[in-house]
This record gives sequence, C-alpha cells and structure tokens, in this order.
Amino acid sequence: MFTLYKKELNYYLNNPIGYIVIVLFAAFANFLFVKDLFVIGSASLQGFFGFIPWLFLVFIPAVSMRTFSEEKRLNTIEVLLTLPISETQVVLAKFFAILTLAIIGLVLTLGLPISLAFTAHVYLPEIFVGYLGAILLGGAMAGISIFFSSLTKNQVVAFLSSVLVIFFLLILSTDFLASFLPGVVQDFINNYGPLYHLQNFVKGVLDFRSLFYFLSLTAVFLFLTIVNLEKRD
Repeated sequence: MFTLYKKELNYYLNNPIGYIVIVLFAAFANFLFVKDLFVIGSASLQGFFGFIPWLFLVFIPAVSMRTFSEEKRLNTIEVLLTLPISETQVVLAKFFAILTLAIIGLVLTLGLPISLAFTAHVYLPEIFVGYLGAILLGGAMAGISIFFSSLTKNQVVAFLSSVLVIFFLLILSTDFLASFLPGVVQDFINNYGPLYHLQNFVKGVLDFRSLFYFLSLTAVFLFLTIVNLEKRD
C-alpha cells in the first residue's frame, strides 16, 4: 500500500502539472487573504477559511480525476487490482496521496495566517483548528472525487461530476437556498452542509459532531469506491 501511495504522490510531485496546480491554489489563497487583510482591513480568518472550500471545489477534483479514470483509459486497472494488495488498500493509497497534496497546498498558505497570531493577536490554536477543519473538508472532497473517478474512464466526466456534487453540498449551508425553501427546512439541511461544520473549526471549536460528519462523509464515498472496484472481480 505504501509503495502505491508513493507512486501516486510521485506522479504529481514529479509532474509539472502537479506543481502548477498546487502553486496556483496557494497563490490564489494567499492573494485572497491579503486582499481581505489590506483592502478590506479585516484581520479575521473567517474570510480566509470562507473561500478555501471554493478553491478546493476546483483543486481537489482536478487532482483526483485521474486516479481511476486514467487507469481505466490505459487498461491498467486490471493489473492494478491483481497486485498483492486489496481494493481497500488501493483506494486508501490513492486517497492519502490526494490528501497529502491538499495538505501541501494548505501548508503553503500557513505563513500569512500565522503572522496574524503575532501582529493582530489572533489565537494561534484557533488557526490550527481551522486548518484541521480544512484538511477534513479536503479529505471529504477527495473521497467524493475518487468515487466519481472510479465510475468512468473519462477524466472530464469525473471532474465535472465531482464538482457538481461538491457544489451542491456546499450550497446547502449558504443563503442561496434561503429564498427557495422555508426557514425550518433550511435550518434542517444546514446540518448536512460541509460549510456549516467547517465553521465550527474556524471558530476554534473542536466539535466532535462536525468531526464525525467529515469522517463519515469521507468513509461513505471511499466505501462506495471500494464496492465499485470489487464488482470488477
């Protein structure tokens, strides 16, 4: 499993496209953070973590779309599944490779938020809890994206399917649906939106319900991916 994980990770780290995607993610995140800090004059991390999910909406599906789609297109999926490792290990190896890339992208954004802890007296543990929430969100999006990649050999289809599903989940916790749904219904579906649970981490609150939500969402889609691969046996 670890060998496959390194192979997947090296594909991106030895590929200019991988560096380009990661650097673009970090550049956009840092730019938007600086915009809030100097243009709007806000030293809060609310805005920073507010747009991280929308960057992930493109970044995670973009790096995940090839995980199984490429294997199917090149007809190497059968060879992969005959390796002396289980389907579960194959899926987890690819998942952790994508999650590692997401973490690298987030690490490249750490400098500016941490600087606030010393210049604007932002509570440092609050920053790290917020980043933990962002990592969990990235993991959930990676699970969703890998699942759709396992359904098709077309990377574009895998990318668009992932983006649409993740976008739908994100808007569950926004005001976008408020004008279409009764308040009671909106309050209910808020609990199923990742943005609602991310906000708990952004506030520096390690809410175990939100932790369970992200881990469960990730586990469900990884399980579905494993089941889909096992059907090929």
